[in-house]
Amino acid sequence: MATHSRRSSQKRNSRNAGRLSRNAAPITVTISHIGGRGDGVGTVRYTHNYQEAEHNVFVPASLPGENVIVQPLTISKEGIKARILELNSRAPSRQTPQCNVFPACGGCSFQHWAPAEIETWKHQLLATHLERAHVSTASIRPTQKSPANSRRRCSFHIKRFANTTVVGFYERMGTHIIEPDGCTIIDPRLARLKTALVEFSSTHLPIGATLEAQANLLAREHGTPNTGLCLYLLNKTAQPLWTADLRHKLCGWAATQRLSRLSIDDHNSPMILYAPTQPRIKFGAIDVTPPPGAFLQATQHGEHSLQLAVAEILAGHSYIADLFAGCGTLSLPLIDQLSAVLAVESDSAALAALKVGVDTAGKGNRLTIKHRNLFDIPLLPDELTKITGVIINPPRSGALAQCQQLADADVTTIAMVSCNPASFARDAACLASAGFTLDWVQPVDQFSYSNHLELVGAFTR
Repeated sequence: MATHSRRSSQKRNSRNAGRLSRNAAPITVTISHIGGRGDGVGTVRYTHNYQEAEHNVFVPASLPGENVIVQPLTISKEGIKARILELNSRAPSRQTPQCNVFPACGGCSFQHWAPAEIETWKHQLLATHLERAHVSTASIRPTQKSPANSRRRCSFHIKRFANTTVVGFYERMGTHIIEPDGCTIIDPRLARLKTALVEFSSTHLPIGATLEAQANLLAREHGTPNTGLCLYLLNKTAQPLWTADLRHKLCGWAATQRLSRLSIDDHNSPMILYAPTQPRIKFGAIDVTPPPGAFLQATQHGEHSLQLAVAEILAGHSYIADLFAGCGTLSLPLIDQLSAVLAVESDSAALAALKVGVDTAGKGNRLTIKHRNLFDIPLLPDELTKITGVIINPPRSGALAQCQQLADADVTTIAMVSCNPASFARDAACLASAGFTLDWVQPVDQFSYSNHLELVGAFTR
């Protein structure tokens, strides 16, 4: 399930890739292991362009030890991507998928694998990346896992055709929209929203319209009938879409769905179309109204786990910096125990929401904000004077340039939050070379059947 996020989704690998003929002969391969993207991996001798060579074969929905007959689809320097035609043997850990569109849907990689095996694989993936980066740690803690049907944000993709409307998620490594009958990952309220989007789009959208519908579940305003559901509709067609008539119909529909906020975008900036109440999310004692499209953690359980880990790392510190702060998810729960927080973020709307929340709570004297792209202009050591503790929560690509500056600063403690074990290990190696010790890592799994894993690392020196 694609989502609006600072964390860029995994790029489709087109590097030197070539599509093979539909008549390409099937391949028999034995799967040796699961790769970092969640596909089973094996090796075969394969002839392409009259040259025979050994190639890796990447097979979604396969498991270690299985012998499979596959249809090769594309070939690149990385290897051959293929789909299963037949299972010659089954791994003992294979289970029946709960979803009717697995493995076509891009939201899940492991519906076919026993949960205990998934957890072990993710733990080992993290350990392997740290080992390759020559970073040691005293402890990788047991994984904190979010329960089923707890994901509170997702993006639906909408396409209006002449005779039908499709609403769903992108297929794996493609742009075809997959429509699941149900979903074991997202909150049931989001699943019901999908049905409502189908009905509205079929009736009111013009043929050819393409939308992305980003949905978030926030806290319900006490004493109101609104659901806490925020929806952001982004026009993905070349032509303008939101006519006055369509905006009027959207407002009426939003009221019937009891949305807390409906926003639209037409290749520009978001416009709030309907908001009978201010949707809020609570970070500690601070109420924040995030702007449309703001990054939020995928589950409430995962968010709480990250907050607890960060609080443990920074216990005893009074002056901290929150880098890639977003709306203040990780630093605001600590504000009552702090003298000052420096919050740095490139998203001006998110930063403004953070400040309004703190000011409204009467704690504005403890907060300093900087609007800054830390990739282009990382904070320098002399800008971190008096700061002893740092939260850093970058996108998937990590923040090597900023970590290099932290290494040269007088910072003694860093809580590094990451959604990518590979970039985490790289950045951890930078800190380790400057005398930091990785005391422990807390994995947090908000994406039960995906290859993704969030984590928090405790660095001290």
